[in-house]
Amino acid sequence: MEFKRGKRVGLCLVAALALGIGQWALHKVQAQDASSREATAPRSDSGALRLQRSVALFNFKTTAESGLGRGEEIYFVKCWMCHNDYTIKAGTGAVPLEGLYERDRLVTTGQPVNDQTVADKIRAGSPAMPSYRYTLNDTDMADLLVYLRSEQCCFDAQEPPRNPLYRY
Repeated sequence: MEFKRGKRVGLCLVAALALGIGQWALHKVQAQDASSREATAPRSDSGALRLQRSVALFNFKTTAESGLGRGEEIYFVKCWMCHNDYTIKAGTGAVPLEGLYERDRLVTTGQPVNDQTVADKIRAGSPAMPSYRYTLNDTDMADLLVYLRSEQCCFDAQEPPRNPLYRY
């Protein structure tokens, strides 16, 4: 009786091993098939192009390399989510940034409005605003301040800026 039980266990082990080898072989064949398909695939929208777009998005350079256009992009990604018409009207406490440099003092700190105090406020944040000290470098801050000083600042919620990646 023990002999038959041992034989069954052995057969089960052999079957499991054969199944595992079969799965491994199938995986290898599929992997080789996929790599050969990738090698013959057209390269019009290659990984390098996608990587370039990703780098441009990450560095806020899809609309411009620097200045007003780049500042608008940083504003849209970092600031607009709180400083827009909808959240301001809902009373979330976000201060409207349109006409910021026309004011005498910052609403939250009472300091005079100039590049240094605005940049310090953005870097330091507040209980209701995240700190961008480690997120925005000096170049990012300079471009954002150019945009906040401009007449184009703080686009209307009904007319957001044009998406440069949209093709029609």
